[in-house]
Amino acid sequence: MKIGLVRHFKVVDHAERKWMFGKQFNKWVEQYNESDIQPIAYNGQEHVWDLCWSSDLSRAAHTAQLIYSGDITYTDQLREIDVAAVPLAGVKLHYFLWLLLGRMAWHFDHHSQPEGRTSTIRRAKELLDLLESNDASLNVLIVSHGVFMHVIVQELRRRGYKGASMINPRNGELYIHVKATHKEPESRNK
Repeated sequence: MKIGLVRHFKVVDHAERKWMFGKQFNKWVEQYNESDIQPIAYNGQEHVWDLCWSSDLSRAAHTAQLIYSGDITYTDQLREIDVAAVPLAGVKLHYFLWLLLGRMAWHFDHHSQPEGRTSTIRRAKELLDLLESNDASLNVLIVSHGVFMHVIVQELRRRGYKGASMINPRNGELYIHVKATHKEPESRNK
C-alpha cells in the first residue's frame, strides 16, 4: 500500500498575530479554522491515486478538491489536533506562546485541551486500520494538517511503512510512505 500525505495549502490568515488573553487566542483558533487558503503549485501530479481522503475542515477539503479530480472522502478523523488556551486567568501572551503551551498540554493529555495525545494516537490508528482493511494494493492520498500528519507518520512507521521524514510539513507538499515488504533472509546452508 502506498500512502501520500499532503498538508493543506497555506491559510490566508487575516487575524492579527499579537499578544492576547486566552479567550482571544481561542477566538483566533476559530478564525484560523474558517480561513481560506492560498493555492500554490502542487508537486504530486505525476502520481496516480485510487482513493483520496481529506479532513473535513475547509482548508484541507478545498486543497483536496484542487489536487484530486475523483471522489473524495471527507472525515473528521483527519482533522488537525484542536488546541485551546491553557487556564491562565488574566495573563496576556503572544499567540505563539499560547499555541506552544496548548501543544505541550496536549502532549501530556491535560484536561484543558479538547483532545489529548492518547485520543489522537487512537484516532490515527483507527483511521489507518480502516484504510488497510480495504485492498492493500490501493494507493491512497490523504489531505490533512501539519501536527496530525506527524502522528500519522509515527503510526505508519510503526506499521512498517517507509518514507521521507517531515520535521515541519510544508503546505501543498506530497510525502509518500510505502509499506515495506518483508524479505526472508537467505539461507546460509547450501
